[in-house]
Amino acid sequence: MLLRMAVLLGVLAATGCSATGPKAAPTPTPTPSTLADCISADEQRTGGVRLPLEDGDHADAVILGSGDTGVLFANQSNADLCTWKTVYASYLVSKGYRVLLFNWSGGNAGKDVLAGVAALRAKGVHKVFLIGASLGATAVVYAAGTAQPPVDGVVSLSAAQVSFGVGAIEAAKTLTVPAIFVASQQDGNYANDARLLYAACPSKDKKLDIEPGSDHGWALVNDKIAALIETFLTSHCPPVPGWRAD
Repeated sequence: MLLRMAVLLGVLAATGCSATGPKAAPTPTPTPSTLADCISADEQRTGGVRLPLEDGDHADAVILGSGDTGVLFANQSNADLCTWKTVYASYLVSKGYRVLLFNWSGGNAGKDVLAGVAALRAKGVHKVFLIGASLGATAVVYAAGTAQPPVDGVVSLSAAQVSFGVGAIEAAKTLTVPAIFVASQQDGNYANDARLLYAACPSKDKKLDIEPGSDHGWALVNDKIAALIETFLTSHCPPVPGWRAD
């Protein structure tokens, strides 16, 4: 009996097996599904966040780059975050800013922006600027007039006084942080709305820019407006390239 058992163990060893059976293959680490086509799996893995909202819902977001100066980009209503990433966000990341991009939750857009501000601050970001286009512009004006502690500046591209239930005009009356209001002269009522928001804003550091033509929202970000935004950011808080808040 002992001889037979010894022979059996020898056969198992020779065939690469063990008396306890084969070991299970390691479970591969799942690759997270990306928030949008323009977000890589690595960006999603390292920067993907959920923005919790008061009603128990959430907005999906990603934080890119490094630095202690954060810039939140709020979308137009008819597209996702990829347009902002292409238009300007990736450029600011290359300049040393930390950027938050997100897709709307479907609820109150101003509350989505406030949740994004909280997410940046939770990463240790010290300065937060808001940039929005169309609905996103209305939402960032609302958030800039509401956030506590206050954000450090806001750029509005084609904001309406009220959009999708989000009121910018009342918030603008309490807006004391640096602000830029941009719109196109021939873009419906948006030029007039920009003038009204500018007039309502009590900030001592504000600028109104009415551009020729009919460009709307992020279509306004040509070389001139891009330079205007970058000058606005650097004059109020230069980034520190390579510094990581978390």
